[in-house]
Amino acid sequence: MNGKRLADIMVCSFSVAIMVISYCYVKQETVRVALYGVTGILFCLFFILAIVDTDRKGSPRRHRRRNRHSRDGIHVLVLLDEDNKAVSEWNIAGKISLLIGRDTRREDVDINLANTAFGGMVDRQHAVLNYTAGQWYIEDLDSTNGIRIQKPDGRIYEVSKTQPCQVEKGDILLIGLTKLAAE
Repeated sequence: MNGKRLADIMVCSFSVAIMVISYCYVKQETVRVALYGVTGILFCLFFILAIVDTDRKGSPRRHRRRNRHSRDGIHVLVLLDEDNKAVSEWNIAGKISLLIGRDTRREDVDINLANTAFGGMVDRQHAVLNYTAGQWYIEDLDSTNGIRIQKPDGRIYEVSKTQPCQVEKGDILLIGLTKLAAE
């Protein structure tokens, strides 16, 4: 329930409470009728507002779009071997930022590629994945061997060291020579 609707319902409740109190405790007829009139009008006005008030964020069309987007979004990064078979995976649903690199005693990373076949080609802090505006973006942290993205149709793009690149479901991230599938 949104805040506006809650406020409308509270005003309606207070209006009813004032009517009940005035019925029980106000002895003068003219004052009681005046209180009934004012609170009755307030009740009707705010009751209509409570019914008509809609939270745009909760509208069915937006809600459906948000659910569809979250259903189609990236939830897992899968480490692939040379034959594109899954070796390991990381659940990234609900995360907003992930550091990719090699875990050392001095460096803590979220996605540790140190023990992969090509772990030596991965910098300690190689890249960062950031979730913003409903999309994942990868950013090269001035790595030695760079980052490339392979699209589902086979095209491969080099990620700029100066600008983040959008990652879509089905893309394969090439961190050095290590492959991470975005699923």
